[in-house]
Amino acid sequence: MHSTDADKAYRRIKELIITTKMPPGSVIREAELMETLALGRTPIREALKQLQSENLVVVASRRGMFVSDVAITDLQKIYEVRVELEGLCVRLAVERAASMQLQQLKKVMARYHTGDKLNHSFLLTLDRQFHQLIAKAAGNHFLYNEFELFYNLSQRIWYLAVDRLNPQDVDIETHFKILAAMKAGDGVLAEQYMREHIRHFHQTIRNYL
Repeated sequence: MHSTDADKAYRRIKELIITTKMPPGSVIREAELMETLALGRTPIREALKQLQSENLVVVASRRGMFVSDVAITDLQKIYEVRVELEGLCVRLAVERAASMQLQQLKKVMARYHTGDKLNHSFLLTLDRQFHQLIAKAAGNHFLYNEFELFYNLSQRIWYLAVDRLNPQDVDIETHFKILAAMKAGDGVLAEQYMREHIRHFHQTIRNYL
C-alpha cells in the first residue's frame, strides 16, 4: 500500500514520542519537525492531529502544542486495560491466526537468538513486533486500534526507565511460552502467559519509577 507523507510523518513522530526522544511535556514546533523529517507542514499537521487523538500530543489554549506528560499514577489504569485487551487478542489469535501469521511470530522470535540480548532498544522493538503480530492475528481492527493506543502508552513508560532496566526485565522469554501455546491451539494457556507477561511489566516498572 502506498505510504503518504502524512503516514511517514505519523510513524516517525510517534516513534520519537514513544522512545522519549521527544520528552514528555516538551514543546512541539512544526518548523523543527519539518526540517528534521524533511516533510511539509500539511503532513506534519495531519500526523500531529492523529497523535492528539491517541493521547500522545496535547494542545493547550494560547500556549501551543506539547508532547503529553506521562502520569505514573496512570500506570495501574493502563495495566488494567492492557491485560484484558491483550488477553482477548491472544485468545482470538489462537482461534483465527493463519499459518503465515504463526510463521511471522516464529521469525520474530528467531531474531532473539541472533540479536544482542543486552540491547534494550533491540528487546523493546522485538516486544513491540511480537505483540503487534498477535493483535493483528486476532482479526478485529477495532480491537487492534485499542491495542495500539494502550501499548504505545505502556511502552513510553518503559523508555522513561530504560536506563535503569536490566535486559531480563523486558521478559522476552515468556514470548516463547505464548507462541508454544498458540501452536498447540491452547487459547486458555496462551492467555494465561500473556497476562503473566503484562503483569511482569507492570510490577517491574513500579519498582523502577
